[in-house]
Amino acid sequence: MNLLNKCTDKEVKLMKNAGVYLEDKDYSSEELKRIEYNITEYIMNHSSKDGSIGRLQNEYDSIYRTLNIE
Repeated sequence: MNLLNKCTDKEVKLMKNAGVYLEDKDYSSEELKRIEYNITEYIMNHSSKDGSIGRLQNEYDSIYRTLNIE
């Protein structure tokens, strides 16, 4: 799956914020799992006390859906 073609500009920007830089290529299922793991790691490194984790989970929800299509 080519994530640059599947994701919106906003989703690409969110992934960059999480340290995931996309290339114009077809990603293997292993690479997609790694991307999902990196995004989860980014979210979980935030504070639950101020609601950051919940807010970020909502922001990244569409990306998780896209990653789990394959």
